Amino acid sequence: KTQPGDSRDAHIWPVMSQKVRYNGTTFERRHLAAAQMAKDMLSMGDPIMRRLATAALSHLGQGEALKHCQDFVKALKDPDRGVRYSATVYLAFARSFSGPSPVQEHTAEVAELLQDEDPGIRYWAIETLANQGFASQPQAEKLHTALQDIDPHCRLAAAKAVARVTPNYIPEAAALLVQSLDIEEPEIFRKSAVEGLGYMGEEALKYLPRLKQMLQDSYPLARAAAAWSISQIGANAVEQCCEELARCLDDADLDVRVKASTALQALDIGTALGSSEPALRCWGAGKAGEAPDGVEYVEALAGLLQDDYKEVRAKAAWAMAAMGSAAADYMAVITMAVKDENPDVWPPMLRIISRHLPQALTEALTEMSSHMAEGDPERRCRAIEATGAAREAALPFLDAVAGCLEDENVAVRLASMEALHCAGKRGVRKGDKTLAKLAKTDPDSQVRREALGLLRNYMIAGKFGLDNVF
Repeated sequence: KTQPGDSRDAHIWPVMSQKVRYNGTTFERRHLAAAQMAKDMLSMGDPIMRRLATAALSHLGQGEALKHCQDFVKALKDPDRGVRYSATVYLAFARSFSGPSPVQEHTAEVAELLQDEDPGIRYWAIETLANQGFASQPQAEKLHTALQDIDPHCRLAAAKAVARVTPNYIPEAAALLVQSLDIEEPEIFRKSAVEGLGYMGEEALKYLPRLKQMLQDSYPLARAAAAWSISQIGANAVEQCCEELARCLDDADLDVRVKASTALQALDIGTALGSSEPALRCWGAGKAGEAPDGVEYVEALAGLLQDDYKEVRAKAAWAMAAMGSAAADYMAVITMAVKDENPDVWPPMLRIISRHLPQALTEALTEMSSHMAEGDPERRCRAIEATGAAREAALPFLDAVAGCLEDENVAVRLASMEALHCAGKRGVRKGDKTLAKLAKTDPDSQVRREALGLLRNYMIAGKFGLDNVF
């Protein structure tokens, strides 16, 4: 604590003051003192201090830090790798909110780092040049050379930079990238090359056959990158590769499936429904069912109910169920589909019939009842689900469903409870005694829980003394 008259008393300011005294100079703001301290640290011999200096400058905020752009540029030539890295990363993200960025005046200094021994520094140097746009055109040759960098990430960054900085060089860059797609190349280089082609735009259209091959590459990341690149090249590329992309929807790798699905969003649904590729027809049927204007595809979907592939028929059936009353115009096809060998077709068909074709409901429900005694539990499940889709209209056929409550298969028992629930209280009463038995003694906990919940939902649990069972 200072005493009155103390020489230091002259340097005491109010608590809210931003004034700071550093190295004999008073600064009006703390960040100004911090900036001067960092500038002084940049000239120190200790590389750790110089690293801290570049970090401090970069944390001053975009506006203030850009005033020290020259200091960052000077740090690009620092003998310490960490200092160069910190400076390069800052310059890569530097943005000016009022006029051109001062970094654009120093692309030559940044380009020198493309020969740096550290791949991380080379990568961020390329990113910095890319972010300066056409201002980096004088460094075009060095960017072109970076397409053959020994680091795959640098190659990818260079492809993006070439597309942004020197579009006239795109044809040559694309041809260079294609050379790295050979199977003899390391897998990570194949991945970076195929992803780089995505930045080449329409110029990469001529290489679509190679991209199609990459969709079958043994390396999952390369397959995902190929799907992404096709989507970036444009709708024309997606249309030409749609069948190959559709096959990727069943890929073992999640990222490949996601990228392929995203790419196919650019494809016309009608084109997919008329494709010769089953996987693409499946995709098209699924999208038609989700589309707000899906009714316009109802005729094509009706045709797919007779497709040779059971997966396509199932997808088309669910899509038809979303078409509302428009599906009723195809009664003959729908009633035939009730006898389809693929049980996944039955539930959506019964949904359509129960709502829009009541004259065909009795025959359809009779057909479903005949499947409930089959040996395949999946077929029994689907037949029960289809019966439940008819809701209260299925009441005369629920005795067969109630009989399945004691089926040996857990999924069948659960499906039976759901079907009774769909028919309301009268449906549940068809099997209330069996449900009470399941709630008490079934070996499966989910079955016990669902049975008890169903009885309580319709307030008939007390009839069987189950009010206090938990």
